[in-house]
Formats: sequence, C-alpha cells, structure tokens
Amino acid sequence: MDGIFFLMLRRLRAPIVMLISVYAIAVLGLVLIPGIDGDGKPYHIDFFHAFYFISYTATSIGFGEIPHPFTYQQRLWVLVCIYLAVTGWAYTIGSIFGLMRDESLRKAIAHARFRRKVRRISEPFYLICGYGQSARLLCKVLDDLDMRFVIVELREERINDIALADFHYDTPCIAGDAANPELLKVAGIEHPQCIGIIGITGNEEVNLAIAISAYVLRPKLLSICRSRNRSVAENMASFGTNKVINLFETVGRKFARRLQQPTVAQLCDVLADFPGNLISNDPPPPIGHWVIVGYGRFGGAVYTALIQAGCTVTVIDPEPQAQLPESDFILALGVDAASLRQARIEQAVGLLVSHDHDANNLSALATAREINPHLYTVARQNLTHNHILFQAFKPNITSIRAQIIAHECLRAMENPLLADAMSLIQQQSEDWAAQLLPQLNQLCAGHVPEIWRVQFNAKNASAVHAMLAQPQPPLRIDHYTHDALNHGNTLQCLALLHRHAGCDTLLPSGETLLQFGDELLFAGDHHARIAHNAVQESIALLDYIRTGVEQPQSWIFRKLAQRKTDQLAAH
Repeated sequence: MDGIFFLMLRRLRAPIVMLISVYAIAVLGLVLIPGIDGDGKPYHIDFFHAFYFISYTATSIGFGEIPHPFTYQQRLWVLVCIYLAVTGWAYTIGSIFGLMRDESLRKAIAHARFRRKVRRISEPFYLICGYGQSARLLCKVLDDLDMRFVIVELREERINDIALADFHYDTPCIAGDAANPELLKVAGIEHPQCIGIIGITGNEEVNLAIAISAYVLRPKLLSICRSRNRSVAENMASFGTNKVINLFETVGRKFARRLQQPTVAQLCDVLADFPGNLISNDPPPPIGHWVIVGYGRFGGAVYTALIQAGCTVTVIDPEPQAQLPESDFILALGVDAASLRQARIEQAVGLLVSHDHDANNLSALATAREINPHLYTVARQNLTHNHILFQAFKPNITSIRAQIIAHECLRAMENPLLADAMSLIQQQSEDWAAQLLPQLNQLCAGHVPEIWRVQFNAKNASAVHAMLAQPQPPLRIDHYTHDALNHGNTLQCLALLHRHAGCDTLLPSGETLLQFGDELLFAGDHHARIAHNAVQESIALLDYIRTGVEQPQSWIFRKLAQRKTDQLAAH
C-alpha cells in the first residue's frame, strides 16, 4: 500500500504544487493588503484568518468577509484568488480522475488487493496457473467440492471472466506471467495452506518455468504441469513434478486400453470422471479397418494404438506425412465423399476425426455417416462451447481436450491414492472389472461416484482415540459402511483400496482391521463422504459406528453411565 500511496503522490505532484502555490499567494496577499476595521482604522488580517477565509472561498462555499468587511483592494485581490483557486481545483480534480484511469495504478491496486486476499486464506488451496478451457472445468469441479484455489492468468480478459464465474468463494486472481517466481510467491506458493500448484497454461515454456519454481521454492509441494512435447515432459519430471500431463500420450494410452481391455478401460473412465456425470455404457471400439481424418499428434497417438491392436488404418490429411506408408495415406482434407471412399470408408468399422477445427471434424463425420451409417465414430472436440453440435451428431466417443486435461489434474490433485488404485486396476482381468462396475453403478444410481480417502494419522483425532487411547473394540473397515449421522443406516460407499505399511490391497474385506497409519480409498455418494468427514472430527461418532452404542457427551451423564457399568460389574 505504501507503493500505491507514493505512486499517487508522484502522479499528482504538479496539481498539488499548483494548489499549494495558489493558496500561499492568496493568503500572503490578504495578509499584506491593509483593511479598515469598524472604527475606521487600518489593520492587517492575520495568517490564520487569511487561510481560513481562502479555504472556504476557494472551494466556492463562501461564509462572508471576516473579521471586518473588505475594502475594494481586498475584494479585488479576493476576486483574482477565486479564479486562480477554481482553476487549480479543476486541474487537480481532473488529474485525480485521470489517475483513477491510469493502468499502472489500477494494476498496483489490484496487486495489493490480491496479495491481501491470498495472505488471509486460512484453508487449504491450490495455485492454478492459467485459466483456459481446462482450468475453467477444473475450477468448477473444485468449487463444487468446496476446495479453495488461487488463479494466475496472463490475459486480462480471462481474469474479468472469473468475476462472472459465480464461484462459492471469493477467488483471488491476478493478471500476470506465471513464469515469474516473484509473482508465484505473491500468489501463495510459499503460503502454509498451499497444497499444490497446477501449471496448465497454453505455453510449454511457462509450464516448465512453473515446475522449476515449484521445485526451488517448495520442493515437497504437489506440482502438476501440462506438456505437449516428450522432451519438455522429461525435463519437468527431472525437476520433481509429481504429474506431467501429455494430452496426446494420454489419449493414445486410453484408446489402446479401450481396444485391449474395454471393461477395465470403462472402469478407469468412471473413476476418473467428474462426480455426478452419467456413467457411459458405450460399446468398445471394434477391431478392423479404421479411417483417420486429420493426423497430427492426436491422430498419431490413436493411429499407434490401432496398429498395436492389429487394425488396418488409412489416414487422410492435407499435409504430407512421410512417416506413414504411401498405401495408407491420402493427401486431402477428408471432408468430401471422394477422399473418404478412396480410404475405403464403406468397409471401415471405425472413423476418427481429429482436425484442429471443429467445423472440419463435424463435416467429415456427417459425410462419412452418409456413406456408412454403421461406423463406430470417435470425434475430437477442440472448443468446449461446441458441445451442443457434437451432442447432436452423437459420436460414440467425444474426446474433449479440456476435459481430458481437467480429469488428469483432478485425479492427481484431489486424491493421490486414486492414481495408485487405477494403476492396480489396469493390471486386473476383464472379469474382475465386470464384477466391480455394477457395484459402482448402484452407489449413485448410474452416476459417477465421488472419490475420497480417509487417513488414520495424527491429523485424524478420532483415529488417535480409537487406535491409541482406546483400541477396544478394534476398528474394522466395515465400520465405515455404517451411517453415524442416521442411526447406523448403511452408507452408499465402497472401499476401493486399503494401504497398510506401504502395501496396497484392492477391494479389501470389511473384516480387515485398521491400524494407525493406514489409508482407505472410498467411492460413494456425497452423503457418505460427509458422514466420513464427520466421523473423523468426532470421537463420539466413531465410537458409535464401532460399538453401536451412543455414548453420553456431558460430564454428568458420562459419570452416571460409568457408575451404572460399575454396578453391573459388581453384581
């Protein structure tokens, strides 16, 4: 704030000097010009009364002539002073209005306000660098989960959009270059409540700079960065970035899993999706001849997955692709029937449209369906606001860049256990996944469940009580299926993973005993998550779910209950 004050003084130096000069000259003139008192004797007004008179006269208030009526000479001088003072005030007020529109001052005020908001955050928060399509989706989900976040975005117009986003909390945001470590420090990277930094700007160099800053300033902080290039991704990983998101490698990996392990892939998609979305039951991609319209890095990732699965592929692209066999490549845009027929679209089982422009993708999709209406279609959607158009075409799979990045970020930042659980799930059989999918469907009536973890450590007060202070009866996993808020009703939740002493177990038995230091990963509805949070904060609720008896809370009732227990034991 001191910097803002001195900046304003520098910008208002000329009008302030002018006002001081006008007042000084006016006061000095009144003091020097003689007047006549009530007895007709000459007198000189003192400095105080001269300053008092000029103060209300210069501002056009006017209370009369003091201490005696003025002479013609005094009135002539006052007339000159009035015009000088009014001109000076007009110049000063105009300068103040101009200063309020000064871009540097507005940025300084916004910077100070942002710094103050970040400093006052008393809850865990994430530092999100970039506010593009992916970040908007991510922020919406975090806001729905009551998670705080701070945003740093280079473009001023996107910062203005945050005010219209209608978040539950007042979100601190600032326009600036996230590659600047000083700005990251102001944004709270060193704040004790900052639990992670996410670099998902559209510039790889900026994302790399964010990863380096996180490594230097907070080495143990969770860091997630986006990368399009493998070498940049490896560079980020070398600086300790916890999660590097390579969009095209992610797409290729997921598509390969859909081809080779469709049920496991569907299970992973459910666990990685946004809570509340409908669980998709689309059929898996078929094996056979595929046509890819628009190669690039996106199409190249899917091409590799199809070839590895034993499919034949014909690529249509307006740019030459020397790495592809000539027999499998057609130089064309791919939106016309001629090029699609040349690619044998009539015999194809699947079509991927992956141009950088949604209009070309929709055009190719419509033309191909006219020729072969039984195609399995995969469409790349580049802009989020075009979802209405893609919904009308109803492709089997719509790959939305922003959603993929947001999914990967959410999976890494909201629950580190989930990534480990999904790695184990990908090693399971199709039959195993087929048995788990219906259970997840039932939890939230066909919608994607919420995922959360329960940690039995020193931060969990009830766990300390149940495992260290009063370990009997022992705490089991199935105790957490009882609703402590509704008289022990069964919660709609499922234990996905149990971590004990560094060993992970998928779908642990309800009879498994819990020990201090363990972690549990749950999937379930929102009420189950609230119930588990309540149990972690209340020793009485935890005792209730493990004993079935509601313990008295007040000192008097506890003493009466203990006395009754002692009497029964004596008999």
